[in-house]
Order: sequence, then structure tokens, then C-alpha cells
Amino acid sequence: MSITGNENRVVVDASAAIDLFAGRDRARIEAAEKVFMCFKARSGRVKVFAPRLFLAEVSGVLARFLPPSRVRSVVHRLESEIVTVGDDLYFKESVEVALRTGSRGADSYYIGLAEILNAILITSDRVQALNAKRAGVQAYYALEEVGIILEHLGCQQPS
Repeated sequence: MSITGNENRVVVDASAAIDLFAGRDRARIEAAEKVFMCFKARSGRVKVFAPRLFLAEVSGVLARFLPPSRVRSVVHRLESEIVTVGDDLYFKESVEVALRTGSRGADSYYIGLAEILNAILITSDRVQALNAKRAGVQAYYALEEVGIILEHLGCQQPS
């Protein structure tokens, strides 16, 4: 796993991936599609990270809506596109984030990882975005800030 370089670093929350693959709301799906298309278009210039927990969170939710073979396919795709990071790197920071913000435990993992990597956090969870901002992390709520995300990452927003 390489965490060095001059690329834009992004930590992506499971909520964004869930919206992409099993979203129920058209606006949330479209926001997630734009963000993930940008990741792909800017690969090499944008490096996407998530806590290892990400794969379990995505799997657990998708298993409620999709057949197991489809969930495995999604997880395999995500593993190839997103660098998952074990919590040894950011666990202590995550605990501190939870103490400072009162954020949910899983959310504090994403926020702590973003803080350690000096990365932006992209989420489809408004509360998580607010807690991340409270912790001093540059965070975006994809549903309302997709244009800002695309601009930050150097993608043209599709019309």
C-alpha cells in the first residue's frame, strides 16, 4: 500500500458506495455515480482510501438488496479501486475524533483516517460530514456538494 505521492487523497465512506450500487434515491445515486466516475477518470492523480471496515459495511448493506454473487462482484471491484487501510495507522486518532465530536464509532474511523492522511472525506452521510468538519477534516456531503467535489478533484461536472 502506497500512501506517499503528490496525488489528491480521498477517503470515501461506505455510504457513497452503497448509494452507487443499491441507492434508493435518484439524486443520491447520481451524485455517487459522478463521484466514482471522477475517481476513475482521475486515477493516478486521485488516490482513494477507506478503512478496512468499509468492505464489511458495504457487504452487509448490499447483502440486504442484492444476490450474494453480485455483492461479491461489487466488493471485488471496490478492492481493486480503493486502498483499504488497517486501523493500526489511525485507531488512536479515531478514538480522539470520537471523543472530540461524539461521532459514531464507524464514522470516527473514516474521519480519523482522513485526518492522518491529510485527505478529504466524501460521504453520503450528512451527520458524518458535519462531525468531520468539526474535527477539522475537509469533508463533503456528496448529495449537496457534488459540484465542489468534482471541482476539487479536477473533474468537469457533466451537464
